[in-house]
Amino acid sequence: MVITKKPPEYLREARIRAGYVNRGTAAMVVPYSPETIGRHERGDIEMEPEDAVVYADCYNEPGIMARYCATCPVGQRMGKKLVDRPLPFATLRVRRLIHDAQDVASRLEEIAFDGVIDDTERQDFESALSFLRDLESSIQELIVTGTATDTKKEPPLGCNEERQCSKRSTTTPTSYSMAGDLSRRNP
Repeated sequence: MVITKKPPEYLREARIRAGYVNRGTAAMVVPYSPETIGRHERGDIEMEPEDAVVYADCYNEPGIMARYCATCPVGQRMGKKLVDRPLPFATLRVRRLIHDAQDVASRLEEIAFDGVIDDTERQDFESALSFLRDLESSIQELIVTGTATDTKKEPPLGCNEERQCSKRSTTTPTSYSMAGDLSRRNP
C-alpha cells in the first residue's frame, strides 16, 4: 500500500510571507540548502518535528508548528486539526464553543463523580472528548491566525496611520466625524 502525503503548502506560503521569494534567499536564513527547502515544500521528504521548529523560528511564523502537528501521525491520531479561518470567524467559533463548554463540563462532572465511566456514560464521555478536541483545535486556529506575521490592522477609511480621522465635509448643517460624534456646525 502506497501512502501519498499532500505537500505542506503552508511551508511555501510561510516562506513567501516572510519575504523570501525563492528558496535560495530563504537558505540564507534557514540552515538548509535550497534543494532541501524545496523537497520539504513539495513533500518529497518528510519534515521532522525539529524541521518545523527551525522553519517557524526562521520565518517568524509559529503557525508552522501547529500546522505540522495537525498533519503528523501523532497529531492525527490525537485528533489534531487545523482549519484556516478568517480571524473574525475563528473568534466567533471560539466564543460559541466556550459558551457551550459549561454544559459539557457539567456533564463530565456527573460522569466523573463516582470515578468510573460505565457503559451508560461511555457515549456521553466520548461526545465530551470530541467537543473538547474541537475546542482545542478552534483555540489553536485562533492563535495561529492571530499570530500570523502579515496581520496588520488597517486604519478606518478616512483615517491616517496614527488613527487620526478627518471630519467629512458636508453641505448640511449636521456633520458626523469618523469617530461617530454628533456635532453641530455653524454655517
